[in-house]
Amino acid sequence: MVRRLVLRRRFLRVLGIGTMLLGAWAYSIAQGGEPAVLPPPKDVAELRALEERFKQVAARVLPCVVAIRMGASQGSGVVVTKDGHVLTAAHVIDKPGQKLSVLFPDGKIASGVSLGLSRDTDAGLAKITDPGQWPCLEMAKADSVLPGAWCLAVGHPLGHQPDRPPVVRVGRVLRVWEHVLQTDCPLVAGDSGGPLFDLDGRVIGVNSRISAGQTSANFHVPIDVYHQLWERLTKGEVLERKVAGKESGELKGAFRPAVAQAGQCLVRVRCDGQDAALGTIVGPDGWVLTKASQLKGRVVCRTRDGQERDARIVGVNPAYDLAMLKIEVSGLPAIDWSTADALPVGQWVVTPGLDDGPPLAIGVVSVPERRIPPESGVLGIFMFATDEAPRIERVLPNSAAQKAGLAPNDVILQVNDKPVRTRVELIALLKQFRVGTTVKLRVQRGDKTLELAATLARMRNEATERRDRQNVAGTGVSERHDDFPQVLQHDSVLLPNDCGGPLVDLSGRVVGVNIARGGRTETYAIPADVLLTLMYDLMSGRLAPKPEPKETKPAPKPEPKPEPKPETKPAPKPEPKPEPKPEPKPEAKPAPKPEPKPEPKPEAKPSPKPEPKAEPKPTPKPEPKPESKPEPKPEAKPAAKPEPKPEPKSEPKPESPQSEPKRAVPKQELPKPTGPNPPSASEPAKPGHPKESSSKPDAAKVPPKPELPKPQPPKPEPSKSSSALVDV
Repeated sequence: MVRRLVLRRRFLRVLGIGTMLLGAWAYSIAQGGEPAVLPPPKDVAELRALEERFKQVAARVLPCVVAIRMGASQGSGVVVTKDGHVLTAAHVIDKPGQKLSVLFPDGKIASGVSLGLSRDTDAGLAKITDPGQWPCLEMAKADSVLPGAWCLAVGHPLGHQPDRPPVVRVGRVLRVWEHVLQTDCPLVAGDSGGPLFDLDGRVIGVNSRISAGQTSANFHVPIDVYHQLWERLTKGEVLERKVAGKESGELKGAFRPAVAQAGQCLVRVRCDGQDAALGTIVGPDGWVLTKASQLKGRVVCRTRDGQERDARIVGVNPAYDLAMLKIEVSGLPAIDWSTADALPVGQWVVTPGLDDGPPLAIGVVSVPERRIPPESGVLGIFMFATDEAPRIERVLPNSAAQKAGLAPNDVILQVNDKPVRTRVELIALLKQFRVGTTVKLRVQRGDKTLELAATLARMRNEATERRDRQNVAGTGVSERHDDFPQVLQHDSVLLPNDCGGPLVDLSGRVVGVNIARGGRTETYAIPADVLLTLMYDLMSGRLAPKPEPKETKPAPKPEPKPEPKPETKPAPKPEPKPEPKPEPKPEAKPAPKPEPKPEPKPEAKPSPKPEPKAEPKPTPKPEPKPESKPEPKPEAKPAAKPEPKPEPKSEPKPESPQSEPKRAVPKQELPKPTGPNPPSASEPAKPGHPKESSSKPDAAKVPPKPELPKPQPPKPEPSKSSSALVDV
């Protein structure tokens, strides 16, 4: 009993302090000052008092917190009238008149409909359509929220779960703006539309949105907005304050005269059926300038008349990422180049579109013309600061250094055969190489010297990843967006595949060609004066792309081909096939004639053979017909008569049982034009058999056969070189 009295006194003391602060805040507002900030609790007694308030508020408000389900989408809400008005967020209900379900914590489900919403403030209102009286909560009065006030955010994080009641989170009001409250009550998807309560259980706001990465950046619609818009929301109105932004068609329409002429000099460049870039017509007979790094596969240009024409690449300038295309057409419009000096910062620049409507993008010159340096790659190492030599202290995980095999205490001696003596020299040297460049390293590890190869990568850490995510948000960046000798930077918002088109001033003259989307805030264009100095070389054909990459791509393909061929060729050698081939029917007729001839030959040949099979040979003599039939095969074949040359090559081999398959080998190779000619030489040239077959008809015309195998040995060599390229 005594303990309860103590707690009550402490609780009343906390209330008294709160009342005093509230009075001070009201007085400060009346005097025109900023509202006071409520102080945090100072001792355990105040914490216990807050704890009691939290528990009381949670028990009171949870029955009125609902989940809103519209099809597959879900959100949260709170009932604030007995006839079923539900406060929620505008992006939860999306538009008026939507049927929805209202799910109560006790499992009851009611039908409802969406009413009005304010897109500017994200305030939304729904209504339960089922008859009845519904549990509800009071909305706080306007201007009743103080910075520093304790609050409870309630909702259904990550969506409604039948076995889980609404989830309570506690925090403080951090900032109060006219249409936004910020608290440190952590929110997530599914909480949208849920209520924010004060310690009296009154609704002071509605959960709206969060800032990714910060649990203290949670934003709510103030209850004041609902008080101000209540009548219009209940009528189902959609409130949105429309302001013509820079990218709006209304504002862009004023720039239409500036792009009328330049828009006629624009084409869409497509590669393998996909939009790759825009192109600028720089010559009436089909010359088109565009972004080189976007060109892959079959390239076509779609002109304003809708026709697509094949384009060939006539010239490429890698430094500026420019490519000159040629299409078969004439009578194209001529471009009007600007001869003005460098454009001042703040001057309007406009990007034409493919139709006669408003321009594709508008902006201003952001900085004076400048060079865009390349993005340098890094190894991903830390070096000892105390050592003058570039000795590695730590290797970052998943870095280029780790993949290359570098280890702590390694000393880097050379980079691409250039010696480095200090850490400063190593850093300066590596900055010269772009991301993705492979460098050769000579490393001292103990008493050993190692040769390693490392492919430089981007610097990866939490700060750089956050920066990169922000920089690509909205439009992304071009694959090639750095390392330009001279560009004109402007703030026009373009997609990466909309680069390559002209950039004009208000007079309609072309001041450059857009070449890259550099980031969320910048687009790069090659100035007109630079383009005029490059175009003639691009048209001349001297800068045409070399076909080397096309040859290197199929180079690895022949590698697998020669491998299976030597495997399949010895496989069919299973010379049991020639054994059944000796068909006695065609050879039985000439067999009696050559009987006396073959008999002395095998008798003379098997003179060394009688040791293993001396007995079987005299036994078949009474039956010469079946045995003589396979033997006269070389005599029955007129083409085989000049084949005693390969036979003596096989005769010195003491493999007597293989003498018969050797005679049958020509039968397998007979279909091949030159199969029987090089039986022994075919083995080293197995990978080139298909090429031999193509050259064999020539061999029939030209007798010098020894010249044919000579070109064959170098032919497998390209496959070796290609495999080395694949390894690299």
